[in-house]
Amino acid sequence: MVVFLAVFALATLPALAQPSPIPRTGDGRPDFHGYWFTGFITPMERPDGITSLAVAPGDAASLVARLMEDLDEGEVYDPEFDSNSIAPALLDMNGELRSSRIVAPPDGQLPLTALAKAALDGEESGFDNPENRPPPERCIEGLVNAPLASSFLMVPLQLVQTRDAVVMMMEDMEPARIVTLTTPPRPDALRTRSGQSRGRWEGDTLVVETDRFNIAAKQGITWSGGAFITSDSKVIERFTLTSTDTLLYQFTVEDLSVYTKPWRAEYMFKRIRRPAYEYACHEANHALVHILLAARLGKQEIKLSAQ
Repeated sequence: MVVFLAVFALATLPALAQPSPIPRTGDGRPDFHGYWFTGFITPMERPDGITSLAVAPGDAASLVARLMEDLDEGEVYDPEFDSNSIAPALLDMNGELRSSRIVAPPDGQLPLTALAKAALDGEESGFDNPENRPPPERCIEGLVNAPLASSFLMVPLQLVQTRDAVVMMMEDMEPARIVTLTTPPRPDALRTRSGQSRGRWEGDTLVVETDRFNIAAKQGITWSGGAFITSDSKVIERFTLTSTDTLLYQFTVEDLSVYTKPWRAEYMFKRIRRPAYEYACHEANHALVHILLAARLGKQEIKLSAQ
């Protein structure tokens, strides 16, 4: 009897240690269907003075307060959602609080080249002319392009999955991104602003490679998901269900024209039980004209007051 109980206990231990099974589609793949949300304020790059990727629990409150000072106060997009119920928090990776989304290089900083630094300085110099205004004002670039952006506000990501494709859509600005799982690569000359996304399965992880970008922005560089992207960029994304309600998202950006070496970031999505609402981004029909007109009038008022 003693031997039987010992054998029974050993046989059941692995089963007890197994994680809860993840949802799967009819063909056995992990099921990403549904709505996902990030909801943390951890930045892409590590803040000045912070040397460690992991944040000690006792230091979390002070870092949150520091980061909140840099964020504009905003309302969530869903008018029926109580914005006060979203408390500012750091990125939580399996119980470890993070100071940056970047995990490589180890200093948590974007390894920018001189070209990228010049573009960043140009962005900070102002948007005085139509050529300098950011693409989102025309609703032609937003949060769902590779790499995916995270948001502290309630901006859900919707995933729709078939045998042949995975469709990604966020409740903000741009149309959906379609990741093909079966279509062969298009010719290099066929490029779009969002690039070409091709996916494959590596076990239970969906790996998505996006390249063939067509970037016609100032200096041939655009800003997407917290990263500089050019026509030469390649973004490699990895999606892994770690439980029914948690999705691990990792991505690597390769582009030696703007980065001295490839870099990698990661964070978590959490499943939410609410749909994404339509974001009718039609304001760009008038916004650019109004912004520039107001700026010109403001300059006239300054000149008049000086006289």
